[in-house]
This record gives sequence, C-alpha cells and structure tokens, in this order.
Amino acid sequence: MEQEIAYAHGAGLDYWAFLTYPADDAMSSALSRYLASPRRGELGFCLILHQTFGVPTARWPAERDRVLRLLQEKGYQHVLGRPLVYVFGVDLAQPEVARRWTELRATLRSAALDPYFVFMGWEPAKDFAAHAAQGFAAVSAYAHPSSEPNFARYVEAFERHAWDSARRTRTPYVPLVTTGWDKRPRQDHPVSWEKGATYLSQATFPAPATPTELTNHLARALTFTSSYPETCPARTVIIYAWNEHDEGGWLCPTWTPNGLPDQQRLEAIRKVLRP
Repeated sequence: MEQEIAYAHGAGLDYWAFLTYPADDAMSSALSRYLASPRRGELGFCLILHQTFGVPTARWPAERDRVLRLLQEKGYQHVLGRPLVYVFGVDLAQPEVARRWTELRATLRSAALDPYFVFMGWEPAKDFAAHAAQGFAAVSAYAHPSSEPNFARYVEAFERHAWDSARRTRTPYVPLVTTGWDKRPRQDHPVSWEKGATYLSQATFPAPATPTELTNHLARALTFTSSYPETCPARTVIIYAWNEHDEGGWLCPTWTPNGLPDQQRLEAIRKVLRP
C-alpha cells in the first residue's frame, strides 16, 4: 500500500476513489490498508457508494454510520467545500434502497455534512434529469464500454458522447478519463456476479492506450474542465481506473518480463499533471 500511494502521489494524482463494500468484506481491504497507512497524507481519498445499500437489514445502521465516519476522515477529498461522493450501480428506484438513501442523507445533514453527490451513469442529461431531485449535484460515469478497436477513436467518441453532451445540455458533470476497456481476462476467467453480461460474447475491445494517447485524453479533460466551469463546477475529473487490470483500465504499474514495474502510464500522466 505504501508503494502504491507513492506511485499515485508521484504521478500527480490528488485522490483515489474507493468503491464501498461492507466493512468485513475482502473487497474493503484496500480502503482499510489505505486508512492505516503512514503515507496516506500524500494522497486524498473519497468514496464511490456501491454495495453499501445492499447489506442485510441488521447491518445497515453500521454501514450508514461507517459512511458518516469516512466522510469525516482526515484527507477526505472535497470540492466546492463539500465532501465528494460518487454513487455507482445503486438502483434508487427500489423502495428499500430509496429509503436507505434518504436516511443516509438525513444522517449526514445532522452532522452538518453536505456532500457533493455525483451519480455515475451512462447518459449525462438523462441521468441528471432523473436524479437531481434525489440530491445529486452532478453526474459522471464509472467506465465506458466499447467495441471500437482503436483507442484514440474510442476516447474521442466517448468525449463527444459524454463531455460534449453535458456541455450542450448544461448538465453539471465530472469528466471521466478512461484508460481502457478490455474485458478479455474476464472472458477467460468469468466472475460470478457478471454471469450473462454482454461483454462475455464480445469479440473486439479497444486496444491498450499508448502513453501519448492517454496523455492527450487526460489533457483534453483538464482543458475541458477549465474551459467550461458552468459544466464542470467541481473542477475535478475522475480516471478509470487505478487497478482494474482484468477490465482493461489501470494506472497502477504492472510487471514487465524482466521483473521490473512498468510505469509507462503513470509517467505519461505525470507529464500532464506535474509538467
């Protein structure tokens, strides 16, 4: 964990966004190790609320209060003076989920917290119209599936689909910068929670990004954010992803055949974030 924080900090990243799982779930180990790290002060963090709302009834109060505590942790990422909180894969149309969402918001308000909630969806204008009344200040996306084999064309099409759409429709937006989408490892080794997913029969995925392609995409995102403050009031972007290696999106160094870490992606973005 200390090494990964050092990598992220050295590349100029401001924060990691952790998907939330129950506290005792193995998927929470990264967040737990980050919070216990003596180097955590070098890198902020925020939450992507995800599995939190699906816990058993008896477990819900503890998870609700855990979210409150995490938002009060030192180093939690803020935008516009508010804690930055993403929400992904949460069906707020389900009555029990909606009840828990309302209860969580009330709990945070009682602690004088007013989070900048960002809904991660697929269509900026539609997503914001559907969720603004539920307390969301903006929308974004978690990742971007595609069958376009050329990485440059893949991200250019996404920028038109999402960034430009948000600008045209005056939708508050946090731009997603994607590092890839190649799910072939999960075709070879399926995961239990994605049985029947469309990608399992997908034949073509975007090629891995070259350092230049990744750098250009990130630079355009930063320019977009600063050029359209009415669209991007939070003045932040989110990058997919730090370590989703088996889904094609990662910045975290990987091993090279000679046993040394491949830091090309981090070196590329450092040139933009810390020129």
